[in-house]
Amino acid sequence: MSGYRLCLREVILVLSSALDFVGVDDIRHGKRVAFMAAECARRAGWSPEEINRLLILGLLHDCGVSSSHVHQHLVEEWDWDHSHEHALRGAELLGATRLLAEYAEPVRYHHTHWSELQALALPDDLCRQSNLIYLVDRVDALRAQQSSPEAAMLPRSYWGEAISRHAGSEFDPALCQLFYLASDNDAFWMQQDAEVLDDYLMSWAHGGAMVAVEYEALLELAFMFANIVDSKSEFTYRHSLGVKAVASLLADVQQLDTGERESVTLVALLHDLGKLRVDDAVLEKPGPFDERERLLMHRHCFDTWQLLQRIRGFESIARLASMHHETLDGLGYPRGLTANELPRSARLIAVADVFQALVQNRPYRQPMLLSEALEVMTQMVARGKLDPEQVGLLFLHAQEAYRLARQHEPGSVRSDGENR
Repeated sequence: MSGYRLCLREVILVLSSALDFVGVDDIRHGKRVAFMAAECARRAGWSPEEINRLLILGLLHDCGVSSSHVHQHLVEEWDWDHSHEHALRGAELLGATRLLAEYAEPVRYHHTHWSELQALALPDDLCRQSNLIYLVDRVDALRAQQSSPEAAMLPRSYWGEAISRHAGSEFDPALCQLFYLASDNDAFWMQQDAEVLDDYLMSWAHGGAMVAVEYEALLELAFMFANIVDSKSEFTYRHSLGVKAVASLLADVQQLDTGERESVTLVALLHDLGKLRVDDAVLEKPGPFDERERLLMHRHCFDTWQLLQRIRGFESIARLASMHHETLDGLGYPRGLTANELPRSARLIAVADVFQALVQNRPYRQPMLLSEALEVMTQMVARGKLDPEQVGLLFLHAQEAYRLARQHEPGSVRSDGENR
């Protein structure tokens, strides 16, 4: 499966949509930042290449934010003391991903004050791009602090004047003036309405070229997605990486062909992407879920599919990634698929996911011992939940699987065996 053809713009937009989930109720932040930055650049007459670059930077700038708690601080506090941490984290993630590495440095500095940027002797274009992202990011945070009716009554000039108060210290005075000019029309704000903004960005994404992508580069992207998801909570930390390690072991011992092995690896890394939608408080709840929380958790498989299927060429990956909570008896979720509808790869991922979860720490229990985890899985096979062949292979390599799962932090399973 080394011959992937993908549209990188679609991948970036999907990542941005996943990051939007972190805001829970305040979604499309990255999309609004992208639009405002691109419109300012267009108003200034900058090159099409720089306009496109700013749009991408807007979509990616908060890739270091996985926690709704962190997102809340960034929205509610103008200059939060810890704001640089997510910028550094985002730069680290992007820098390790060859297809997106060129965006690492502007993201690194997108919360750095203009006065500080000037002292760093950085390239002019990097300073300009980073500071423009910072400026429109703060505009969007300021708007989020206003109730909708109240914000609608404010004059257009309010936002430009609010930013101008920080000219010369936090923002380049020239960029403050540019924003004032670009935003001084109704269309600038109307185009940020949800439906209009989504259409704008979908049109941009579909305008990107389909290009050949090597598996290794695609794997780096998948690792980036996984790291963002796994950083959401101390109780999800490195879960996807642990599932990938156990799933790869099972794929290797079965000598799966290269295509299926690569597919299993990508699905293992991407399977919990929809979990970014779940509020931190739910993930870290020390007791059983109520009905609303249970439905929210169950939704993450569907959200994973809904995101990944937007990437042309990723349809089968999206489908498999959504199946990791389906069970052979047809009582799983989100689609209630039965045994004859679940391919080997889906059964393998489900076993790896459950096992990794059982042996990791949860807010409501300590990690299980290997013997305890194997007993739970035996019961799940007996109840028609897990595939007996895949579980049997896990038993044959239990010590190695346990080592791989335990070197990565955690997933989650309740004492009744239901995987979170």
